Amino acid sequence: MSGLTDLASALTQDPEAVMDLGVLLGLLHRIAPEPAARRQLLSEAPAIPEGATQGEYALLIRLTLMGVTP
Repeated sequence: MSGLTDLASALTQDPEAVMDLGVLLGLLHRIAPEPAARRQLLSEAPAIPEGATQGEYALLIRLTLMGVTP
């Protein structure tokens, strides 16, 4: 699950910016260069809540890794 941890860490670089699918896909290309690895991370990542910032989404990913569900 280090890929999701890496994703959460990358999102904290601009925590106040709005989170959207384009940001997620761009970061996945940087973190996981192989298409299969990107698909795996995308399937493990929680859905992006509407209006979430990158920092909030990073926190959601970290909570998901800890097994906490909203």
